[in-house]
Amino acid sequence: MTDIGKRIKELREERDLTMDLLVHDLNTTYQIEIHKSNVSRWESGQTEPSLKYARILAEYFNVSLDYLIGLTDVRTPARLLAYARAIGNMKKGADEP
Repeated sequence: MTDIGKRIKELREERDLTMDLLVHDLNTTYQIEIHKSNVSRWESGQTEPSLKYARILAEYFNVSLDYLIGLTDVRTPARLLAYARAIGNMKKGADEP
């Protein structure tokens, strides 16, 4: 099993999703047409998703592409976390008199 296959399976199982439910969610949310066999081949390492589908999976699972393909063990890049914190602080500051 490839890193990406391991990660897809891990993320799917963390959400208690069957392959069928994952496929349904992806097809409905992103208006694509993938099949359970695609997910099965990805998870088993027989194939890897195209960049298009890797991007969709990363967005769906709310992880970075780097995490999904195994380049890092950090699910969300630090720069995104820093940005989110900055936005949160700006909103708090805006609410104060």
